[in-house]
Formats: sequence, C-alpha cells, structure tokens
Amino acid sequence: MNRLLILALFITAADVSRAQSPYPATPMPQPEWGGHVLPAQVPYQPTMPGELQSYPTTNGVAPVVIDPFATPTVPMQEPLYPVNPEPSLRESLTPPDARDGFFQKAKFQATWIPQFEEDSLGWTDLRTEVVTALPFFTRENPIIITPSYELHFVESPIGIDLPPRLHDLAIDFHVFRVFANQWIADFAVQPGIYADDHSFDSSEALRFNGRALGIYAPTLDWKWVLGVTYVNGGWAKVVPVAGVVYEPTDDVKYELVFPRPRIAWRLPSSPVPGRDEHWFYVLAEFANAAWAFEQTDGTPDVLASRDYRLLMGLERKVVGGISSRVELGYVFNRDIKVASISGDDISLDDSILLRAGISY
Repeated sequence: MNRLLILALFITAADVSRAQSPYPATPMPQPEWGGHVLPAQVPYQPTMPGELQSYPTTNGVAPVVIDPFATPTVPMQEPLYPVNPEPSLRESLTPPDARDGFFQKAKFQATWIPQFEEDSLGWTDLRTEVVTALPFFTRENPIIITPSYELHFVESPIGIDLPPRLHDLAIDFHVFRVFANQWIADFAVQPGIYADDHSFDSSEALRFNGRALGIYAPTLDWKWVLGVTYVNGGWAKVVPVAGVVYEPTDDVKYELVFPRPRIAWRLPSSPVPGRDEHWFYVLAEFANAAWAFEQTDGTPDVLASRDYRLLMGLERKVVGGISSRVELGYVFNRDIKVASISGDDISLDDSILLRAGISY
C-alpha cells in the first residue's frame, strides 16, 4: 500500500513539472554556423548583442537565433532636432569678421580725381569711419552706429568761386529686421554737418539723409531689393534703389543693385579661402551731395555736385586683420550747381579716379 502511494505521488509530480516547462518537448536543432537557439517566448532585449533572426517553427514554436558576431541593432528613434535645419537668413547677414562687443571695424579711404584742365574740377577725399554696434534691444538685433568724417580738397574751375576745403561730419544709425526667414526690413538715418571751414553753424549745413529698403530672400543665394535713399539738399533728393543680389558660389557675387551695382570674383591666389582672400571686382557709383559754404566776400552759398563712376578694383580681405583695396575708375557726366549762380547746371570735363583704402 505504501509503495502504491509513493508511486502515485511521483507520477503526479512529473505531470505537473511537464505542464509548467517553458521549453518545447523536442530539443531545438542547433544552427550549423554556431550560436544559440532560444524559444520565441523569450522577449526581445534591446541591450542584447547580436542580430536577431527568425527560423521556421519546430513543433509549433518559432525559435529566435542570436548571431554573436553581428552588429548590435539599435531601435530607431525620432531625432530631437531636425537633421538638416533650415539655413538662417539672419546668420548669413553677419559678416565673417564681426566682433563680439561694441567696436566692429575702423576704415580709412583716400580718393583722387585730378584736374586736367583749368576749367575742370579737381577733387581729393580723405575719409575715416568707425563701425560700432549695440543691442537693440537684444544682441541678435543690433543697431549699427557709424560715425564718420570726410575732408574734401577742392580745385575750383577758373571763374567759379569755390572753397578750398569742405567737410562731412556725420553719424549713421542702421537697423535691420528679418521676418519669416525670407524678408528683411532695412532702415538707416544719417544726420550730419556738410560745410566749408566757415559754415558749420549755417542752417544749410545740417542735413538728414537716410534710406529705407525692403528685401525678399527666397533662398540665401537670391535677394531682391527695392527701396529709396534720401539726400537732403543733394542734386537728386530721392534716389530709387532696385535690383537683385545673386551669390551662386563662394567665388562670385552679383550685386546688381542701382545706384551701386557690383560684380566680384574671388581669385585662385587667395591664401586661405574664408579667412584671407583676394577679390577682383567691377562696380558703378552715383555720387550726389551738397554743402554750405561762404564766398570770399562772406556771402552764404550752397554747392551741389553729382557724377557717375565706373571702377575696377583689387581687394584683400583678412578676417580679424588689416584688409586693403585699390581702385581705378572713370568719372563722367560731371555737373555742379551753385545757388548764387543763376542759369543752367555747370558741366565739367570727364576725369579718372584713383582710390585706396584699408580697414581693420
């Protein structure tokens, strides 16, 4: 009796153990190339090394084989930031030599237009300016403040009483805003004193110039420009600004915008592209300005001048160092007006132009 009871207990325990086994009753065939076979009931573990592969079912159970020599598989995830973010128009407008802080750049320029005939006009300019920047009202939106001084030496045409020196003392306030990464609003106002040695206190000497531009940039390569500049007292007070800027590569720039169109090519001789570059360019300019002055007898007067210029130049751009340029040009359609002289405009002979400048 006791032996029958013990045998029944062993049979019951064996049945219970077989019912709870997680493994198939028939041993799983091992892969010929090695590795281990696990039943499909084992859940996928992302930290497990190896490549998981499925094989045909055996006795209704699909095994999963782990290749110990395969590259680990990492689950796909959505990137936290876009892989290719949209290029920033604002960043593209920042010069590569922009500095952190108030001081940005200092410039000096000299221009010479010789007087070939006594009835023509000789003109020499010495100009200096300092570019500074302040947050307006954040660092990402600065106001660019540029005080400048320019001294003009004048060689008068015979029979016309002009002062030997003229002065430009001005300060330019420039702001721009980028909207929707495609539109730029660009504004500037420039109060200044434009006079000879004796007329700084004249009401005709104080002038407010400025400009307002709207720019559409569908891509960083293309910019369409439309606006006006205002020259208080100049020959043409309101001058339209219109054109397109196209930069297909880092080696060429087409700035086809009146009144100062320019095309520039980066030369193969550039020592370090992006840091130290040589450029050749051609450009056109429209010069237009006015000054208060006194005649030799003390009579107050006003001089207005305009001309057109075609130039070519060589420039060396050094980021963080001293940049330099030289230009040679032709000056034509030269005219002046003197308020005290009635009649038509005074036409002048054509001339050449030599200019050199440095900046830091």
